[in-house]
Amino acid sequence: MSSAMTSRERQTAAYKCQEPDRVPISVRGVDPDSGALLRKHESYRPLVDAVREKGDIELRWPVSGKFMTAWLDDGKISRHVAERGEDFELHETVIQTPTGELVSRETVSRKGEPGLAAKFYVEDRDDVSKFLSIPYEPHQPDMAGFFRTAQNLGERGIVLVSVGEPALLVHELLGSERLAMWSVEERDLVHELFELFTQRICDRVKYLLGEGVGPFFSISGPELVAPPLHSPRDFYEFVVAYDKRILDLIHDADGLVHVHCHGSIGKCIEGFAEMGANCLHPVEAPPLGDIELAEAKRRVGHRVCLQGNIQIGDLYTLSAEQIREQTINAIRDAGQGGGFMLCPTASPYMPVLTDQVRDNYLAMIETAWEYGTYPLRLN
Repeated sequence: MSSAMTSRERQTAAYKCQEPDRVPISVRGVDPDSGALLRKHESYRPLVDAVREKGDIELRWPVSGKFMTAWLDDGKISRHVAERGEDFELHETVIQTPTGELVSRETVSRKGEPGLAAKFYVEDRDDVSKFLSIPYEPHQPDMAGFFRTAQNLGERGIVLVSVGEPALLVHELLGSERLAMWSVEERDLVHELFELFTQRICDRVKYLLGEGVGPFFSISGPELVAPPLHSPRDFYEFVVAYDKRILDLIHDADGLVHVHCHGSIGKCIEGFAEMGANCLHPVEAPPLGDIELAEAKRRVGHRVCLQGNIQIGDLYTLSAEQIREQTINAIRDAGQGGGFMLCPTASPYMPVLTDQVRDNYLAMIETAWEYGTYPLRLN
């Protein structure tokens, strides 16, 4: 243990299930350098300042690409507003493939509320054939922006490069309902799609590693094939087996991988260790999840860094004293020996940060500073 670790060193130690100087404090969705939250509303300033002073910054760099990692001329994709209502608009995207159109629709709020998918691209086997007819060329994005971001951040934190994930891409084609039904009725076809996207993501990872990108990477998508909508068998077949190939490539280059997965992971948490996850977020306790942090620590904490698990809803509704108690409990349950990062389960999402939510975030951060120094001294 070092008594003077930088934030980057501290988070690296946690990812490797080692004991740093103190428990890292990762406040998801708060980038003190970007100004995004302050542009949303000035009420976010105390939180931004607290993260800058006492937090361990964790930025995300999404690797943008062509449609579903396939190649299409911009002229082959059209988007328009199909319907307009008082509260919502219906947006339609049409993809011109060599063998016919693929269409998706989504409702988009005109008042800043969440949207909703109305139609996914694939509804039958013919639509799958249309997608497969799109020419594929490995995508090689310009990563200059990543290197600038990493250099500007320096030792104050880490930059996670999001490389994509097979379940996320298959879900983008099928949607949750059809993916669940086809996992029973068209299982071979679902495996074919997972195999295709795994190969394409591996192409992307090889390119990124060749460009010197890293060492921190992230995937988000396993929750789409996790219980309760899917069985543990599905999770092992469609997540562990395919994602492991991607993570193995990253590990072979001495990279580290952050995995984001909401939901009920208690029946399959060992799968994250088997596939090679270095850090798992958010490890949700009941009622939104099904595993307590102490149990997760006991089962996989020697192989996987646990990041969590202060519920975002609690930050919006509970008292500062209750958040303080939750923070102490989280550090007690998962912090022993290292391999733990304190973090909310999601990003702040309201247009204005109320006094209550501000005080709760600050209570979480201050409590972690008070109780998170190693060696831990918690009864």
